[in-house]
Amino acid sequence: MNAKKFTEKALALCFAAGIAAVVLCACGDKKTDEPAAQTDKTLEQSAEAPDMDMTPATEAEILEILAFLPDPVATVDGEPIARKEIIDDLLSQELPASLLESIGEERLRQAMNKQIEAMVKDKLMLKMAEEAGFKPSAEFVIKEMKEEFDESSKEEQEEIEEYLKERGLTLEEHMKKTSEDPEIQKLAALRKYTHTTFLEKAKKEVTDADVQKEYDAHIEELTRPEGITVAHILAQVNDDVDEAADKEAKAKIDAIYDELLKDPSQFAKLAVEKSDCPSGKASEGELPAFDKDGVTLDRTSIMDKTFVEAAFTLDKPGQITKPVKSPYGYHIIKLIEKTPEEVVPLEKVKDRIVEHLVEEKAHSELEKALDAALAKSAKINDFAPAKPAPAE
Repeated sequence: MNAKKFTEKALALCFAAGIAAVVLCACGDKKTDEPAAQTDKTLEQSAEAPDMDMTPATEAEILEILAFLPDPVATVDGEPIARKEIIDDLLSQELPASLLESIGEERLRQAMNKQIEAMVKDKLMLKMAEEAGFKPSAEFVIKEMKEEFDESSKEEQEEIEEYLKERGLTLEEHMKKTSEDPEIQKLAALRKYTHTTFLEKAKKEVTDADVQKEYDAHIEELTRPEGITVAHILAQVNDDVDEAADKEAKAKIDAIYDELLKDPSQFAKLAVEKSDCPSGKASEGELPAFDKDGVTLDRTSIMDKTFVEAAFTLDKPGQITKPVKSPYGYHIIKLIEKTPEEVVPLEKVKDRIVEHLVEEKAHSELEKALDAALAKSAKINDFAPAKPAPAE
C-alpha cells in the first residue's frame, strides 16, 4: 500500500457518496456483474461527433445556455448557493458549448436540478457533521491518517514510508501537506460522521435472519453451474476458405487423431507441437472451464456451441472426441474434469452479505436524514420558464 492508497483509504467517504451493491460471489465461484454506478449521464453524451466543436465553453457561453438558472440557485439555512458555483463546476469540466446545446433545454434542466440538489445535500451533510462534532480541520485529517497508519500492518507501514522516502518526504510531512487541502478536510469529517452515526448503528441492527433472507434472494447468482474443463488440438481453418484449404486442415487433424488412437498419452505433446490454437503452447491445449451454455465459469467469454456440445459428450477424464468441426476449424477435444452444480455455502459469503446489508441500511438512514434536512432547512429556487418553441 503506497502513500496514495494509504491517503485514499484513510479518507474514504464510505457510503456518503453512494454505495454499489456488493457482488454476492466467492473467490473462484460463479461471478455476477456489479451494477453500473448510478451516475447521471446527461452531460456525457457522445462528444465525438465529427462536426462538433470541442472547444471548452467560456463562462459567458455557459451563462447564456443556462439562462434559466436563478441566482442564487438555492439556500441552505438562509445561506445562498450562488449560480456561479454551478458555472465554475461546469467550467472545470471543460465541456464544449456545442455539447451543452446539443443536450436540449429539457434534459439540461433535469441535469441542473440534480446537480443543485446534490450540492444542497453536500452542504446539509457537512452541517450535520459539524453539529455532531466532526468539524473539518487540518488537525482532524492528521488524526484520522495517524489512526489509519497505526492500524496498518508492519509491512504496509514500511511500504508507505519507503514510498515517501523516495519522494523526499517523511510521513509527518505527507500528512501535514495532505491535511492542508480544504476538500480533504471536509471528506475526513464526513467520513467520520457517516461511519459513527450511521454505519456503527446499522452494524447492530443487521440480524442473522436478514442475512439468510438476502442469501436466499440471491441463491441463483450463488449457484455455480455444472462445468467442464477440456484441452483441445486445433487445425485452424475458417468457413469461408476454399475447399482445398479445408481438406488440408481435415487431413492434418485426422493424422493427429490417428496418432492419439495409438498413444493417447501424447495429447499434451501434440497440442504443444501441432495445435494452431495459442492454448497449445501456453497450456498444452487446456481451456478455461465452461458450462453447458458455453459461458466460461470466470464469465469472461463464450465458447462455440458445436464445440460445447461435443465436449459434454465426454464422460471420463482422458477421453477424447473424434475430430469436430467449428467455425474456427477442426478440433480434437480431451476431457480433463467435470464439476457438478454447486451452491456457494452461506458461510463463504456471509461476511460480504453482512457488509452489503450494513451499508445499504446505513445509506438508507443517511438519505432519510438528508431528505428531512432538505425539507426543513433548504430551498431550491424555481428555474425561469422554458423558452417557447420557435414557430415553424
